[in-house]
Amino acid sequence: MNVLQSCLRRFWSRYAKGCAGILCAVGSVFGQTWRPPQTAEVFRAMEQELERARQLLRAEGAPSPYYIEYRLRYQGALVVQAVLGEIVETRDSPRLTLSVGVRVGAPELDNTNVAAGGLGLFSAAGSRESYQQRLLPVELSDTLLRRELWLATDAAYKDAVEQYGQKLNMLRLRRRTDTVPDFRLLPPAQLADTLPVPQATRSQIERLCRELSAVFRDYPECIASAVGFEYLPTQTWYMTSEGRRAVKTELFTGVEVVAYTQAENGTPLLQYYSAYAPTPADLPPLDSLKRAVKALAERLRAQRTAPTLEEMYVGPVFFEGRAAGELIAQVLVPRLVVQREPLMPLPGFTGQSRQLAYRLGSRILPEFLSVRARPCTRRFEQTPLVGALCVDDEGMPAETVSIVERGILRQLLTTRTPTRWFAASNGHNRAGAPMPAVVELVPEEGEEVLDRAQLRERFLQLLRQRGMPYGILIRSAANLNILQTIVQRTTLGKYPAFVREGTLPVLEVYRVFPDGRSELLQPCSVAELSIRSLRDILALSRQRTAYNYLAPAVGRGSEVPYLPVSLIVPDIILEEAEVHPWEGDIPKPPIVPPPFVQQPEPARSR
Repeated sequence: MNVLQSCLRRFWSRYAKGCAGILCAVGSVFGQTWRPPQTAEVFRAMEQELERARQLLRAEGAPSPYYIEYRLRYQGALVVQAVLGEIVETRDSPRLTLSVGVRVGAPELDNTNVAAGGLGLFSAAGSRESYQQRLLPVELSDTLLRRELWLATDAAYKDAVEQYGQKLNMLRLRRRTDTVPDFRLLPPAQLADTLPVPQATRSQIERLCRELSAVFRDYPECIASAVGFEYLPTQTWYMTSEGRRAVKTELFTGVEVVAYTQAENGTPLLQYYSAYAPTPADLPPLDSLKRAVKALAERLRAQRTAPTLEEMYVGPVFFEGRAAGELIAQVLVPRLVVQREPLMPLPGFTGQSRQLAYRLGSRILPEFLSVRARPCTRRFEQTPLVGALCVDDEGMPAETVSIVERGILRQLLTTRTPTRWFAASNGHNRAGAPMPAVVELVPEEGEEVLDRAQLRERFLQLLRQRGMPYGILIRSAANLNILQTIVQRTTLGKYPAFVREGTLPVLEVYRVFPDGRSELLQPCSVAELSIRSLRDILALSRQRTAYNYLAPAVGRGSEVPYLPVSLIVPDIILEEAEVHPWEGDIPKPPIVPPPFVQQPEPARSR
């Protein structure tokens, strides 16, 4: 908490002197498009409208609000995409949105946690747009901001009153088994987690994208390829009727490279490379990025003639580096949050968020592995962590949480909404719902924790002991965000965007023989994965990898589809897993070669 307290002291001393906040000092360096509202003016407008709402906001025969919250978010957006050395899209446009929450009734029983109109949570789906993620003019004066706050508060209050009535009617006809209070009020507080916003020059970013995408001109076998870049600095202001207020800066930069082709037998082949960091300066240098892209293209070329996995493999699987990160990202991370179930569950809400809550105190991992959430950690060794935050989106300090201790589940990540398991927040509300930020897997010392070279030798010994002809080594697995965004745009939907639950598509996979030889295979998938699969972790590496990625939002009510998350993970050997050959349809490849490939001239007859 020392970093947070230091930021807090610096910021509020400036705010007390009437300064517009640190954003004024850094706004000019980002460029003409980064011009966020002044912090002092934002809080002044929020405070005035909160006071007016407390005094005047009450409909005839309806309860007045007991709690109101405002969240204003300003996001810059420099987006560039390139194909084969040519820029195909450039966007440099900021966005300003407002979200308002209103609670009526009392903390013991209010309007929340009920589905309205059978469509949404916290509000009727048809009217949420008027007060959730409400789009505001970027050039915002005090008059305009107060007007938008007034209109959004009015809409939120009317929905809250309607929901409260629906909830009371519902409870008259059924016995309430969940008697946990709907909310708990907190004392006033002021928090800050602000950062300078560095410059990102459009011409430099376009050059980077051109050079990276031009690599694929030397690989005509690639049917489709693309390079995408995003720089999304964000400033958020938050205030509640309790007297809590917070301001924070979030920085996110990403480079994504994808390439798609087909093997000689027609199997679709995909490879991708991603690098995420807080700022463009934190990305790997251009030469390093070009080497990574060239290695991707070479691997894709080799896979065109690589053998396939002839039949299902069942046995030990070695997840290395980023593949270990993606395994944990898809199997464990989505289940580390707890969220209150709606009073009347809706179709499609599977209860995944509470799956682990019923296993508190049980062993979910091997005894030589612990898990901690460390949201305020900004670096691991030399790698910046994109998920890092010190203040969450409810103005709560983001706390370090010991989730799993030597295999035993002890705690989950929470927001301010009480649940039967946890009454208080540990600061993990992100974009309106619980979400991990930085998660660290901690190998505990023991004979199962080895250096990387020793771990590989352990894997080979395991194959020899079991008399297996080969084992499976995985170095890259498909990320869900990559599949559902840039891959779909680049391949025009020809590569599957969605996978069966419990299935992990793997892209860089090797058949490893007991004598140490390895052989690149065409892509396949690890199937039947679940949280129970992680109990079968046989051994870990002592060294760990920082894995930054964009994760699908896991909590109900999230305002965004994806959020940056950082994992710190060791290499992992699963004692047993199922690896399946490619099982999807095989599309026909293009009939005519690419236009930029020079074809040999036909022989002339004499």
